[in-house]
Formats: sequence, C-alpha cells, structure tokens
Amino acid sequence: MIREVTSREAWDEFVLAQAPNTFLHTWEWGQSQQADGEGLQYLGIFSDAGEQLAAALVLTIHAKRGIHYLIPHGPTMAAGVDPAEVLAELIAYLQPLAAADGALALRVAPLLESTDASQAVFKELGFKPAPLHVHAELTWVLDIPQSDDALLDGMRKTTRHAVKKAMNDGVATSIIPASEILDRFWPLYEGTGSRHGFVLYPRELIAEQLTQFADNDRVFGAVAQHGGKDVAAAIVFQYGQTCFYYHGASIQVERMSPTQLLQFEAIREARRRGATTYNFWGIAPDDQPNHPFAGITVFKKGFGGHAIDYMHAQDLPLAFGYKRLWLIEQWRRWRRGF
Repeated sequence: MIREVTSREAWDEFVLAQAPNTFLHTWEWGQSQQADGEGLQYLGIFSDAGEQLAAALVLTIHAKRGIHYLIPHGPTMAAGVDPAEVLAELIAYLQPLAAADGALALRVAPLLESTDASQAVFKELGFKPAPLHVHAELTWVLDIPQSDDALLDGMRKTTRHAVKKAMNDGVATSIIPASEILDRFWPLYEGTGSRHGFVLYPRELIAEQLTQFADNDRVFGAVAQHGGKDVAAAIVFQYGQTCFYYHGASIQVERMSPTQLLQFEAIREARRRGATTYNFWGIAPDDQPNHPFAGITVFKKGFGGHAIDYMHAQDLPLAFGYKRLWLIEQWRRWRRGF
C-alpha cells in the first residue's frame, strides 16, 4: 500500500537507513523543487503488515514541452525489496492521478546500477529509455582516505602537482556557511557560464536549495582566493555519509589552477563532517572523447576514485501527448550533443 509521508523526520528515518542514498531524494530537495513551482508528493510504500519497503519523492514537472512525473534518483528501497513490485505499486497509484495533473509520463531516474537485470525490470513494466538524462548517471566517486597524505598519494601526478603549486603560489581556501556562499559563488558562476556557453540554474533556485539544506547543516561552500580575489567556488551537499559536489565555478588564472586545491579542501571538509564518500557527480563515458563533459572528467578523475554507472532515466507513457514530449527532447538531445 502507498501513503503520503508528512514529516521530514519520518522521511529521513527510512531514507537515511538505506544504501545507496542521495541528496536528490531528500525532504530538502523536494521542498526546493516545490518552491520552484513543481508539484510534490512524498510517498511511502508499505507492506500489508505496515513495514516500510520504499520511499518515492515524486515531482510533477511543469515543463513547456509537457507535464510529467519525475522520481529523481529513486525510489529508495530497503535491502531485499523487489524493484518490480515497488514500481508496479507506484504505477497503479499515479496512473489515476495523471489525467487530473495533466501528466504525460512517469519518468524514473533510478539509483540502480545499469545492468541487464535492472533494465529488464523496467522494460517488462512498459518503460522505455527517456530521450534525455535527468541527473548524473555515470558518476565519479572517491572513498575518502583517512589522511591528507593518503589523499594526495591517490591523486594523478599532475593533480597532486597542481594542488601543491596553488599552495605555493599563495592560493588560500576557506569553508564558508550556506548563508554566505551564494554572493561569492554567483559572479564566478556567471563567468563560467559565459566562458563555456551553458545555461545557468536560476539564482533563486540555488538560493532555495541552500536555504533548505542549511536547516540541517547539509550543505557547505568552499572558496579559493588569490591576491584577495575569489577565483573558484564550490557548493557541496551532504546526505548521510556522502558529500556531493554539485555546483562549481571558477575564473581563469594565468599559469595556475586553483580548482584542484579547492576540491582538496572540500574533500577534507567532507571528511571532517563524517562523510566517507565524496561524489564528484557526472562524468563523460570513456568512449566519447567529444562529449561536453570530457574536460571536466579528466579533472575529476585526477583525484582518484572509481565510476558508478547508474541506469539511464526511464519513461512510462501515460497519455497520447507523450509523443510530442519525446520528439522535443530528442531534438534537444541532438542539439546539445548528449
């Protein structure tokens, strides 16, 4: 059976107890998306005996190309629970609501590793691969070592050199609270967007994310300065024992790269906060050298770690209008190159 979860405490009690988990399936993420105008449901899936089996944060995305439900990096399931049973219950619950909500599809971005078995579960339920990825699917993860020396030793030689050179060149790093990071991050972010030609997240949306995650001290900022001037910044979210590098920005500094030192400091802060894993977020596949993320992938892999390949987002069409949504997103995928 499915019923709504009405408190953050009850939501966290279940979701934090599962592995893996993600900041995209937190109470805070749902609240920040709702503040941005999206619909929101916190759903718990329970056995007949009342034991919670899974949790699903369901967003109603009001996109111009078509309204659809989205479950970001979820649903979160207890160990041993059959994903097919959880998904079938969610489909049965959401299908009757789709007409009233105007939802054309149920889109699930699963936190399941991409295997033949996991793909078969979705295919048998009528899902098809979404035209676009929603969130990071191929991610780069570092198990945080217990000492700075071990962290440095695990880096690629060029990354380690860049960290030490930035130190010697007078780059200073600091960890700052969520209440202060946005004013320092935003000018760098605008410059990064102009330099690389990507669309920025709205300032109001990032501000809301910071507000929500700051409530339980689940976000921090890191800033690098050179000559008294901010040259790089990062916003890192934490959920449980994992910290996620989600927003980053920098300016070009001649003969110096402050971003490696900035990440070194962010990883050290994650360790101080009790995290055991640092998630660098999305990377490009090895066989796509022209992928837009190819450059940042080289940077992230320089710190050591390993890749986790999660399933591509899956769509279950719920209305005839899904075909239009699919065509528009296919065109967008072609235009942006991935």
